[in-house]
Amino acid sequence: MSATAEALHLDAATRRLLALTDAQRITCIDRDLWIGYGRARDAHNRLERILRSERRMRPDNLLIVGASNNGKTAIARRFLARHTMAEDPAAERAAIAVALIQAPNGPRIPLLLSAILQALGREPKLRCSIAQLRSETYRAMADVGLRLLLIDDLHNIRGAGVSSLLIELRNLGSVTGISLGCFATKEIAYVFRQDEQLANRFELLTLPRWQFEDAEYARLLVTFEQMIPLRHRSGLTEPVLAHNLLLAADGLIGGIANLLRQAAIEAIRTGHERIDAAKLARAQPASPERIEAVALAPDL
Repeated sequence: MSATAEALHLDAATRRLLALTDAQRITCIDRDLWIGYGRARDAHNRLERILRSERRMRPDNLLIVGASNNGKTAIARRFLARHTMAEDPAAERAAIAVALIQAPNGPRIPLLLSAILQALGREPKLRCSIAQLRSETYRAMADVGLRLLLIDDLHNIRGAGVSSLLIELRNLGSVTGISLGCFATKEIAYVFRQDEQLANRFELLTLPRWQFEDAEYARLLVTFEQMIPLRHRSGLTEPVLAHNLLLAADGLIGGIANLLRQAAIEAIRTGHERIDAAKLARAQPASPERIEAVALAPDL
Protein backbone atom coordinates (compact mmCIF):
# COMPACT_ATOMS: atom_id res chain seq x y z
CA MET A 1 0.00 0.00 0.00
CA SER A 2 1.32 3.46 -0.91
CA ALA A 3 2.16 6.11 1.67
CA THR A 4 -0.54 8.28 0.13
CA ALA A 5 -3.20 5.62 0.69
CA GLU A 6 -2.06 5.11 4.30
CA ALA A 7 -2.38 8.78 5.30
CA LEU A 8 -5.80 8.29 6.87
CA HIS A 9 -5.36 11.30 9.18
CA LEU A 10 -5.87 13.54 6.12
CA ASP A 11 -9.10 14.30 4.31
CA ALA A 12 -9.37 12.98 0.76
CA ALA A 13 -8.50 16.25 -0.97
CA THR A 14 -5.41 16.83 1.19
CA ARG A 15 -4.28 13.22 0.83
CA ARG A 16 -3.95 13.73 -2.92
CA LEU A 17 -1.44 16.52 -2.26
CA LEU A 18 1.05 13.94 -0.95
CA ALA A 19 1.76 13.05 -4.58
CA LEU A 20 3.28 16.52 -5.08
CA THR A 21 6.93 17.37 -4.61
CA ASP A 22 8.07 18.70 -1.24
CA ALA A 23 8.36 22.21 -2.70
CA GLN A 24 4.84 22.02 -4.06
CA ARG A 25 3.47 20.81 -0.72
CA ILE A 26 5.25 23.67 1.05
CA THR A 27 3.61 26.09 -1.37
CA CYS A 28 0.21 24.58 -0.51
CA ILE A 29 0.89 24.96 3.20
CA ASP A 30 2.36 28.45 2.95
CA ARG A 31 -0.91 30.19 2.09
CA ASP A 32 -4.04 31.24 3.92
CA LEU A 33 -6.19 28.34 5.03
CA TRP A 34 -9.87 28.85 5.76
CA ILE A 35 -11.49 26.72 8.48
CA GLY A 36 -15.17 27.33 9.13
CA TYR A 37 -15.26 27.06 12.91
CA GLY A 38 -18.39 27.86 14.92
CA ARG A 39 -17.93 31.58 15.57
CA ALA A 40 -16.91 32.19 11.96
CA ARG A 41 -20.01 30.37 10.70
CA ASP A 42 -22.14 32.38 13.12
CA ALA A 43 -20.63 35.63 11.80
CA HIS A 44 -21.28 34.60 8.20
CA ASN A 45 -24.84 33.54 8.99
CA ARG A 46 -25.57 36.89 10.62
CA LEU A 47 -24.01 38.82 7.75
CA GLU A 48 -25.99 36.71 5.28
CA ARG A 49 -29.24 37.46 7.10
CA ILE A 50 -28.45 41.17 7.08
CA LEU A 51 -27.57 41.05 3.39
CA ARG A 52 -30.87 39.37 2.52
CA SER A 53 -33.06 41.44 4.85
CA GLU A 54 -35.60 43.94 3.62
CA ARG A 55 -34.32 47.48 3.45
CA ARG A 56 -35.63 49.63 6.30
CA MET A 57 -35.24 53.21 7.46
CA ARG A 58 -32.72 51.93 10.02
CA PRO A 59 -30.77 49.08 8.36
CA ASP A 60 -29.43 46.17 10.39
CA ASN A 61 -25.72 46.32 11.21
CA LEU A 62 -23.24 43.90 12.78
CA LEU A 63 -20.16 44.67 14.87
CA ILE A 64 -17.66 41.82 15.27
CA VAL A 65 -15.16 42.42 18.08
CA GLY A 66 -12.06 40.39 18.82
CA ALA A 67 -8.37 40.68 19.54
CA SER A 68 -5.96 41.43 16.73
CA ASN A 69 -4.98 38.25 14.84
CA ASN A 70 -8.09 36.37 15.97
CA GLY A 71 -9.75 35.84 12.60
CA LYS A 72 -11.73 39.02 11.94
CA THR A 73 -10.13 39.89 8.60
CA ALA A 74 -10.33 36.28 7.43
CA ILE A 75 -14.07 36.25 8.17
CA ALA A 76 -14.56 39.48 6.24
CA ARG A 77 -12.55 38.39 3.21
CA ARG A 78 -14.16 34.95 3.07
CA PHE A 79 -17.63 36.48 3.14
CA LEU A 80 -16.66 38.95 0.43
CA ALA A 81 -15.26 36.14 -1.74
CA ARG A 82 -18.52 34.21 -1.43
CA HIS A 83 -20.45 37.22 -2.73
CA THR A 84 -18.10 38.49 -5.44
CA MET A 85 -19.65 37.84 -8.83
CA ALA A 86 -17.77 37.60 -12.11
CA GLU A 87 -18.19 40.66 -14.28
CA ASP A 88 -20.79 40.43 -17.04
CA PRO A 89 -19.35 42.10 -20.16
CA ALA A 90 -22.88 42.62 -21.49
CA ALA A 91 -24.08 44.46 -18.39
CA GLU A 92 -24.29 48.25 -18.46
CA ARG A 93 -22.80 48.48 -14.97
CA ALA A 94 -21.24 46.20 -12.38
CA ALA A 95 -23.43 44.63 -9.69
CA ILE A 96 -21.72 44.71 -6.28
CA ALA A 97 -23.86 43.64 -3.33
CA VAL A 98 -20.97 43.42 -0.83
CA ALA A 99 -17.83 45.54 -0.60
CA LEU A 100 -14.93 45.54 1.86
CA ILE A 101 -12.80 48.52 2.88
CA GLN A 102 -10.08 49.23 5.42
CA ALA A 103 -11.03 51.88 7.96
CA PRO A 104 -8.95 55.05 7.62
CA ASN A 105 -6.26 55.82 10.16
CA GLY A 106 -7.94 58.55 12.15
CA PRO A 107 -11.33 60.21 11.68
CA ARG A 108 -10.76 61.27 8.08
CA ILE A 109 -14.05 61.43 6.17
CA PRO A 110 -12.49 61.95 2.70
CA LEU A 111 -10.40 58.79 3.13
CA LEU A 112 -13.48 56.81 4.18
CA LEU A 113 -15.51 57.95 1.16
CA SER A 114 -12.58 57.47 -1.22
CA ALA A 115 -12.04 53.92 0.06
CA ILE A 116 -15.70 53.09 -0.64
CA LEU A 117 -15.44 54.49 -4.16
CA GLN A 118 -12.30 52.49 -4.89
CA ALA A 119 -13.90 49.29 -3.56
CA LEU A 120 -16.70 49.87 -6.07
CA GLY A 121 -14.25 50.29 -8.93
CA ARG A 122 -14.45 54.09 -9.10
CA GLU A 123 -11.58 56.55 -8.82
CA PRO A 124 -12.35 59.57 -6.61
CA LYS A 125 -12.14 62.91 -8.34
CA LEU A 126 -9.20 65.09 -7.35
CA ARG A 127 -9.63 68.29 -5.39
CA CYS A 128 -13.34 68.01 -4.67
CA SER A 129 -15.16 68.96 -1.49
CA ILE A 130 -16.43 66.46 1.07
CA ALA A 131 -19.98 67.21 -0.06
CA GLN A 132 -19.08 66.41 -3.67
CA LEU A 133 -17.21 63.26 -2.64
CA ARG A 134 -20.17 62.16 -0.53
CA SER A 135 -22.59 62.71 -3.41
CA GLU A 136 -20.33 60.76 -5.77
CA THR A 137 -20.05 57.91 -3.25
CA TYR A 138 -23.81 57.67 -2.67
CA ARG A 139 -24.40 57.66 -6.42
CA ALA A 140 -21.83 54.89 -6.95
CA MET A 141 -23.40 52.74 -4.22
CA ALA A 142 -26.82 53.09 -5.84
CA ASP A 143 -25.38 52.33 -9.30
CA VAL A 144 -23.90 48.98 -8.26
CA GLY A 145 -26.73 48.02 -5.89
CA LEU A 146 -24.54 47.89 -2.79
CA ARG A 147 -26.38 46.35 0.17
CA LEU A 148 -23.63 45.56 2.71
CA LEU A 149 -20.42 47.49 3.38
CA LEU A 150 -17.78 45.62 5.39
CA ILE A 151 -15.32 47.85 7.28
CA ASP A 152 -12.22 46.20 8.72
CA ASP A 153 -10.28 47.62 11.68
CA LEU A 154 -12.96 50.17 12.56
CA HIS A 155 -11.08 50.98 15.80
CA ASN A 156 -8.49 52.80 13.63
CA ILE A 157 -10.83 55.78 13.26
CA ARG A 158 -10.32 56.96 16.84
CA GLY A 159 -8.78 60.34 17.42
CA ALA A 160 -9.74 63.99 17.78
CA GLY A 161 -12.83 64.72 15.72
CA VAL A 162 -14.06 61.12 15.58
CA SER A 163 -17.63 62.22 16.29
CA SER A 164 -17.89 63.71 12.77
CA LEU A 165 -16.87 60.42 11.17
CA LEU A 166 -19.32 58.49 13.33
CA ILE A 167 -22.11 60.79 12.16
CA GLU A 168 -20.95 60.11 8.60
CA LEU A 169 -21.28 56.37 9.19
CA ARG A 170 -24.71 56.82 10.76
CA ASN A 171 -25.91 58.88 7.81
CA LEU A 172 -24.42 56.42 5.37
CA GLY A 173 -26.98 53.84 6.43
CA SER A 174 -29.86 56.25 7.00
CA VAL A 175 -29.56 57.96 3.62
CA THR A 176 -28.59 55.06 1.34
CA GLY A 177 -30.20 52.13 3.18
CA ILE A 178 -27.03 50.02 3.14
CA SER A 179 -26.02 47.89 6.11
CA LEU A 180 -22.63 47.91 7.82
CA GLY A 181 -20.60 44.90 8.90
CA CYS A 182 -17.74 46.22 11.02
CA PHE A 183 -14.71 44.46 12.50
CA ALA A 184 -12.75 45.91 15.41
CA THR A 185 -10.75 45.29 18.56
CA LYS A 186 -12.21 46.10 21.96
CA GLU A 187 -10.93 49.69 21.62
CA ILE A 188 -14.03 50.33 19.53
CA ALA A 189 -15.91 50.73 22.82
CA TYR A 190 -14.06 54.00 23.45
CA VAL A 191 -14.96 55.16 19.94
CA PHE A 192 -18.65 54.34 20.23
CA ARG A 193 -18.92 56.27 23.49
CA GLN A 194 -18.84 59.32 21.23
CA ASP A 195 -22.06 58.27 19.48
CA GLU A 196 -24.39 55.99 21.41
CA GLN A 197 -27.04 56.43 18.73
CA LEU A 198 -24.77 54.71 16.21
CA ALA A 199 -23.66 52.06 18.71
CA ASN A 200 -27.29 51.11 19.37
CA ARG A 201 -27.75 50.31 15.68
CA PHE A 202 -25.33 47.37 15.79
CA GLU A 203 -25.76 43.75 16.77
CA LEU A 204 -22.65 42.56 18.62
CA LEU A 205 -20.70 39.35 18.05
CA THR A 206 -17.50 38.70 20.00
CA LEU A 207 -14.59 36.47 19.02
CA PRO A 208 -13.03 35.44 22.35
CA ARG A 209 -9.57 33.93 22.63
CA TRP A 210 -9.51 30.15 22.30
CA GLN A 211 -9.52 28.12 25.50
CA PHE A 212 -7.90 24.74 26.08
CA GLU A 213 -11.08 23.39 27.72
CA ASP A 214 -13.28 24.42 24.79
CA ALA A 215 -14.40 21.39 22.78
CA GLU A 216 -14.28 23.50 19.65
CA TYR A 217 -10.54 23.99 20.11
CA ALA A 218 -10.06 20.23 19.79
CA ARG A 219 -12.25 20.19 16.68
CA LEU A 220 -10.19 23.04 15.23
CA LEU A 221 -6.97 21.07 15.72
CA VAL A 222 -8.49 17.97 14.15
CA THR A 223 -9.47 20.03 11.10
CA PHE A 224 -6.00 21.56 10.84
CA GLU A 225 -4.46 18.08 10.96
CA GLN A 226 -6.78 16.88 8.21
CA MET A 227 -5.86 19.81 5.95
CA ILE A 228 -2.06 20.04 6.37
CA PRO A 229 -0.41 17.62 3.88
CA LEU A 230 2.05 15.77 6.12
CA ARG A 231 2.61 12.05 5.64
CA HIS A 232 2.39 11.13 9.33
CA ARG A 233 -0.17 11.94 11.99
CA SER A 234 0.99 14.68 14.39
CA GLY A 235 -1.60 14.15 17.11
CA LEU A 236 -2.31 17.85 17.54
CA THR A 237 -5.07 17.14 20.07
CA GLU A 238 -2.71 15.38 22.46
CA PRO A 239 -2.89 17.48 25.65
CA VAL A 240 0.73 18.62 25.95
CA LEU A 241 1.06 19.57 22.29
CA ALA A 242 -2.37 21.24 22.18
CA HIS A 243 -1.67 23.20 25.36
CA ASN A 244 1.79 24.35 24.22
CA LEU A 245 0.38 25.44 20.86
CA LEU A 246 -2.39 27.46 22.46
CA LEU A 247 0.01 29.08 24.92
CA ALA A 248 2.49 30.02 22.19
CA ALA A 249 -0.30 31.45 20.04
CA ASP A 250 -1.70 33.48 22.95
CA GLY A 251 -5.12 31.94 22.30
CA LEU A 252 -5.42 33.53 18.84
CA ILE A 253 -6.43 31.57 15.75
CA GLY A 254 -4.06 33.57 13.57
CA GLY A 255 -1.21 32.58 15.84
CA ILE A 256 -2.30 28.94 15.86
CA ALA A 257 -2.44 28.84 12.06
CA ASN A 258 0.93 30.56 11.67
CA LEU A 259 2.71 28.28 14.13
CA LEU A 260 1.28 25.16 12.49
CA ARG A 261 2.23 26.48 9.06
CA GLN A 262 5.86 27.10 10.08
CA ALA A 263 6.14 23.81 11.94
CA ALA A 264 4.65 21.86 9.02
CA ILE A 265 7.07 23.44 6.54
CA GLU A 266 9.97 22.53 8.83
CA ALA A 267 8.59 18.97 9.12
CA ILE A 268 8.67 18.59 5.34
CA ARG A 269 12.14 20.13 4.94
CA THR A 270 13.63 17.81 7.56
CA GLY A 271 11.78 14.72 6.32
CA HIS A 272 10.17 14.29 9.74
CA GLU A 273 6.67 14.66 8.23
CA ARG A 274 4.91 15.40 11.50
CA ILE A 275 4.51 18.33 13.89
CA ASP A 276 5.93 17.64 17.35
CA ALA A 277 6.99 19.69 20.36
CA ALA A 278 10.46 20.37 18.92
CA LYS A 279 9.09 21.63 15.59
CA LEU A 280 6.56 23.78 17.41
CA ALA A 281 9.21 25.28 19.68
CA ARG A 282 11.26 26.39 16.67
CA ALA A 283 8.19 28.06 15.17
CA GLN A 284 7.64 30.45 18.08
CA PRO A 285 6.33 33.89 17.00
CA ALA A 286 8.53 36.98 17.29
CA SER A 287 6.91 38.59 20.33
CA PRO A 288 8.09 42.03 21.54
CA GLU A 289 9.86 40.31 24.43
CA ARG A 290 11.77 37.94 22.13
CA ILE A 291 12.71 40.76 19.76
CA GLU A 292 14.02 42.79 22.73
CA ALA A 293 16.04 39.81 23.91
CA VAL A 294 17.62 39.51 20.45
CA ALA A 295 18.40 43.23 20.44
CA LEU A 296 20.20 42.93 23.78
CA ALA A 297 22.18 39.83 22.78
CA PRO A 298 25.92 40.68 22.95
CA ASP A 299 26.91 38.52 19.97
CA LEU A 300 24.61 40.20 17.42
